[in-house]
Formats: sequence, C-alpha cells, structure tokens
Amino acid sequence: MDYINLTRQLLSKEEQNEMESSIKLLENEDYQGFYEKNKDIIWNILFIEELEEFLDFSGDNELDRECFSFAFLCAKKHGVQIGGYEDDLTDTLTTFFEKKGLGYPEIIEIICRETIYTDCSDFDNFKKSMEEINQVLDVHGMKLVVFEDFIYCDCEYTVLVMDKSLAECISNSWECDNFSIYL
Repeated sequence: MDYINLTRQLLSKEEQNEMESSIKLLENEDYQGFYEKNKDIIWNILFIEELEEFLDFSGDNELDRECFSFAFLCAKKHGVQIGGYEDDLTDTLTTFFEKKGLGYPEIIEIICRETIYTDCSDFDNFKKSMEEINQVLDVHGMKLVVFEDFIYCDCEYTVLVMDKSLAECISNSWECDNFSIYL
C-alpha cells in the first residue's frame, strides 16, 4: 500500500476530492491558489507564514506530495503530527484521542503517567507509550500506525488511528519513498 491508497482508505470522498484539487493546483504551478487553500497545512509542513515565502520556496523546490498528503490527513483530524523534539505531548495526545472519541481512561492514564517526549533517539519514551496505547486500542478493534519522515525536519511523526485490519494491511504492504513505519 502507498500513501495514495492510504488516503483513499481514510478520507471521505469530499475530503479526497479536496486533497486532489489541491495537488492539481501544485501540478499546474498555481502556487498562490495552493497557498491560499492550504495555509495551515503549509505552516505545519514548512513553517512558512507568507505567500511570498511560499512563492520563493516553490521557485526552487517542489512540495513533496507524500508530505502534503500526511499533513492533509492530520488537518482533517484523521491523525496528529508530532515533531521529533517535543518536550511534553500530554495536551497534544489527550486532545487527539478525545476528539477521536478514544479518550478511554486507560489511554489517558498512559498519557498522563509520565511526560511523553520525543528526541529522535533511542532515549525518548514516545514509542513505548504508543505501544502501550496500542494494547488498549487493540481491545476496541483499533490500532495506531506511526509514520516517520525526514523530509523537511530532522524527523516528524504522523500518528494515525484506524481499524485494526487496515493497520495490519498497511504494516504488511507499506511502500513509500519518504515515510517509514515507526510503529
């Protein structure tokens, strides 16, 4: 499975059309139209705040489609993006799971038990915490899949929660140039 098929599995038809129309703007080099339609997503990917900055970026670079697709999934509340050097993920993770309707007491306990952080090394406790949350979600037929990329930052994690069978399919057949499965 690749990122295109993944988005087709998670996005509604309306969301899929919206994402495809944005990508079409990029393909047609309508960078201003793309920027105006996707300001928040561009900020999350590139930390660019102004159209002029994005036009400058677009003159020398091409926005990665895979990266945009993962950020789009998160903008539509199908996942959450977490930077590689986050000090305290308590609020981010609690909010995410509650908005997904998965604020089970066991998950909130895992999130609040200790400060969850990432530092792109073997010393962070992010992966361990996500594994524990997956044990809780497994009982409910759900699973987290965490993707890692190094495109625009040292590392960025995209956490997606999905049906367990889809997660297993993705884990067994993932094909992507820029995103590897972290968990």
